Amino acid sequence: MSAVLRLLKIAPAPSSEAIIDLSGLPVDTSTDLWNLNYAGDKISLNFAHLPFRAEDLLSATKSYMRALIKSKAPKSVYNTFAALRLLSQSELFVEAERNGTEIPESFIAELQAKLGSKAYQLHHIRHWYRSGADRGYASFSPEVAFQLDQKVIGGNAKGHAVLSLDPEDGPLVDLEITALLNALNAQRRKNSLPLDCSAALWLCVALGCNPFQMTLLRERDIEIISEGNNRFINLRVPRVKKRHDAPRTAFKTRKLTSEIGDVVLNLIAENRQREALQGRTTGPDTPIFLRRTMRSHLEETMADYAWHMYPSEFTALVGDGVSRLGVISARTGEPLKVTTRRLRYTFATRLVREGASMEEVAEALDHTDLQNVRVYFDIKSDIVKSLDRAMALKLGPVAQAFLGNVVPNEADAERGGDPASRVMAVDRATGRPAGLGTCGEHSYCNLLAPIACYTCGQFQPWMDGPHDKILDDLIAQRERKQAAGMDGRMVTIHDATILAIGDVIRRIEEARAI
Repeated sequence: MSAVLRLLKIAPAPSSEAIIDLSGLPVDTSTDLWNLNYAGDKISLNFAHLPFRAEDLLSATKSYMRALIKSKAPKSVYNTFAALRLLSQSELFVEAERNGTEIPESFIAELQAKLGSKAYQLHHIRHWYRSGADRGYASFSPEVAFQLDQKVIGGNAKGHAVLSLDPEDGPLVDLEITALLNALNAQRRKNSLPLDCSAALWLCVALGCNPFQMTLLRERDIEIISEGNNRFINLRVPRVKKRHDAPRTAFKTRKLTSEIGDVVLNLIAENRQREALQGRTTGPDTPIFLRRTMRSHLEETMADYAWHMYPSEFTALVGDGVSRLGVISARTGEPLKVTTRRLRYTFATRLVREGASMEEVAEALDHTDLQNVRVYFDIKSDIVKSLDRAMALKLGPVAQAFLGNVVPNEADAERGGDPASRVMAVDRATGRPAGLGTCGEHSYCNLLAPIACYTCGQFQPWMDGPHDKILDDLIAQRERKQAAGMDGRMVTIHDATILAIGDVIRRIEEARAI
């Protein structure tokens, strides 16, 4: 094709005026650096980073990206832009761009071979090529565009971490989530964890939300409902991943337990106090997860989110909280690594274990497509099929189910002089009551003793208590349920207690060996 014909084929350059994005906000596209309107992070398209400088390719690409900005969410637009940078890995594309010739069909096959498992990103490049051909740009052939549409490009492999119960990236198994929840409950009594870390962890465990949703939360999203002597706390969680006009335009109301709700309310109170000391006022639009410093890079159109955390900062908050708790993974023997994604996986897998339907799981995760939740129904069970005395003694210390303190006898326990603090059990062989330990809680406790005591941080087992008999009895109950073919949830209902008692017995054995 002659240079004259090629020049005639180039479409007119689009207007350089600001365009309106999907959220109804302006985006300046008059330079090579476009800043998109996104509340979660700074997203920019820097055309100087693309692996081509040919005028018609840049013009075609900018035209396509303008169309995407009008119809797609900012992260989706950026994913396309990032995929275009992969073109530098195609020698066939680089040669065509250098020579000013049409981009050949074979460049996609070349990239497929080089990208391997990441070849799904070529979907973005295929759509970009088709757009260039449709608009009549010289480097794009309609015939090649047709051929590319016929090619099979695999999708992103989903669900591997979930299906394989990956110990680093997959959902937490029962022993790990038990250890995490026990550590969270223990710190709540001691106030040993920063409130923002505590609130972030509790909300992720209870709701399974993604970090962007959490960073969008504001004070006005929490609602306290009183009905007689009952008190309920609701949280309006902003919806994301939906084609809504802007952040915080649609919500789903989630119920919180009073304990988790109080953690969030305490965080709001702490934010207000800290801001007042710094001379700033707070109100209903103040973020619940409040940054210490203002996000200065935001465009004027996104100024309302200047004090909201980035999703990456929220994820770091969750990771920092788990590190402070010192939880050890029962599978790896190393400090437990937790991300918001892992807690979301865990939330979903536990829903399935509790008998939730596919529709119920999709609703809880705020998915509109059931195919995104099918993976949770294919996961292999993490239920410990056999849990005997030997395993309880081995896994007990690792599972961190026991949070109290072993004491030599009643006299050495806090509240040891108070007969009402004794935790008793009936010896099945003799029918006589036997002392197990002392409760250090000064307020009323409605937990079922002695089973619930072993996983309570206020319990002080005595070294001479008959803990082995309680352990043997629970293991025998577990074996009877399993032999009767009962549901796995019923079989494992006291596993945390079994592991806690195993930890108590092991500590007593070690103390006596000194």
